[in-house]
Amino acid sequence: MDLGLEGARVVVTGGASHIGRAIVLGFAAEGARITIVDRDRARAEETAAEALAAGAGEAGTVGADLGEHEEAVAACREAEARMGGVDVLAANVGWNQPGFFLDYEPEIWPKVIDVNLTSCMSCARAVLPGMMERRRGAIVATTSMAAFGEARQSVYAAAKAGLVGFARSLAKEYGRYGVRANLVAPGLVIPAGEAAIGSGSMWQHQKDLMNEEQVDYVRRLTPTRQLSEPRDIADAVVFLASERARQVTGQTISVAGGFGG
Repeated sequence: MDLGLEGARVVVTGGASHIGRAIVLGFAAEGARITIVDRDRARAEETAAEALAAGAGEAGTVGADLGEHEEAVAACREAEARMGGVDVLAANVGWNQPGFFLDYEPEIWPKVIDVNLTSCMSCARAVLPGMMERRRGAIVATTSMAAFGEARQSVYAAAKAGLVGFARSLAKEYGRYGVRANLVAPGLVIPAGEAAIGSGSMWQHQKDLMNEEQVDYVRRLTPTRQLSEPRDIADAVVFLASERARQVTGQTISVAGGFGG
């Protein structure tokens, strides 16, 4: 199916590894021009090379700590200048450190909120004026099924739920300018080996994050009895960014095999 994304100018935050890498390759297969914004510049360069091999019209990288507002805005400005504008913002970057709320040190709250929520707000603020001027644009944010409430995820859940409210509000505010905003909510997605894990990824300590017993528990609670893979999330993101979804805005698509919700 031709999704009409050939030549589209796409920014993917957190695009160096894991789900972000799959999103980059999904857009590459459609012939899009892509800028990867990620703190892990070396891994981002590797993914950019893969994207070119997969059919991307262009693939560049910008290094930035997206949890810092000024860095996020500057990165998007650089991407705009490089590509001559931004048609799609795939706000994918995320970070978590699971734990029960009373065991969760308040000092960690700002990082979880900044990376998962504020980064999207910063990037959207940077690209929206150009989208409005051209009267077209798509913002697709990666939220989480945890946004609807999950044990050991309270602060992360709050940030991801905030992302849902933010994107839905953008859809209402800027739809008149041809800008759409949607979300994809993955469940548990395990990286496909160490090569898929970025240097700053929360999956660097995978055993602390999710042990085999917990993974099996999630799988048994999933109606399809299988976990989603990065490409499943990417397929949904690419579709929502495309003209095939031109009347879809303010929506959250769960890609979790029926888990939760």
